[in-house]
Amino acid sequence: MTTLITGFNGKTGFEVAKKAKSAGLDFKCAVRDTEKAQAEFGSEFSFTLLDFTLPETFVQAFNGVDRIFLIYPPGEGIEFERFVEKAKELSIKQIVYLSIKDVQFMPFIHHFKNEKLIKKTGIPYTFIRAGYFMQNLNDFLLQELKERQRIFVPAGKGKTSFVDARDLADIAVLALTNPSHHHNKSYVITGNEALSFYEAAERMTTILQLPIVYTDPSVKEFKQWMLSQGADPSFINIVTGIHFPTKLGLAKGISDDFEKVTGKKPSSIDQYIADFKQYWL
Repeated sequence: MTTLITGFNGKTGFEVAKKAKSAGLDFKCAVRDTEKAQAEFGSEFSFTLLDFTLPETFVQAFNGVDRIFLIYPPGEGIEFERFVEKAKELSIKQIVYLSIKDVQFMPFIHHFKNEKLIKKTGIPYTFIRAGYFMQNLNDFLLQELKERQRIFVPAGKGKTSFVDARDLADIAVLALTNPSHHHNKSYVITGNEALSFYEAAERMTTILQLPIVYTDPSVKEFKQWMLSQGADPSFINIVTGIHFPTKLGLAKGISDDFEKVTGKKPSSIDQYIADFKQYWL
């Protein structure tokens, strides 16, 4: 059995690849630039070409594959439906799909439609519905944290259920290792507490010994500032949308699915900050 891991260049796909390797799974990583990936990682991982905007790359990516860890990629012109249809045509036996928490209440987002599309194929699925990535703190929030020691997102005073992508990878690899145990299951994966961004800033201040603040900008202030920094308007809208449920007080739900499935406690945000403190110092 061979797994195609998509999203290798992102937060979760890379963690899935690392844990799949540790677990001894047979897999290959889908990337848009195989030469660049091989130059960076050498023989550590096996790579195959996949561009979701180019359906002609799909068959090659599926060659020898019977399972997929699937992430919906950002960008324009994504041929996701054709990709899933090709998976059905080629008799793929399992799709482990990274979705988001509370997706069933958000019919306006890609993940809602994508889950329905995957179900419709009849391919056995596992949906990993993730909370708010801890990795965002050292991804798109990093520049403001490093340059101005602030968390700058329009999330208001609401709490959100932070989750470590390493925990998501644990669930994904378990589902890929024992497919029949996880067929047609949906898991909501969060940490063990919900925090406001004020509280997240306090945790960072304590652990990093560096004063971090959350400034709680309005959506208008956030957009104006990001535009002044040269950010792409579509990216600004995505970030605004990500934090809107938190602002409305809808993102604080906690799930114990991670512990039920793995028998382990989920990662804490305190441990995450300590593990990756070099990013912010």
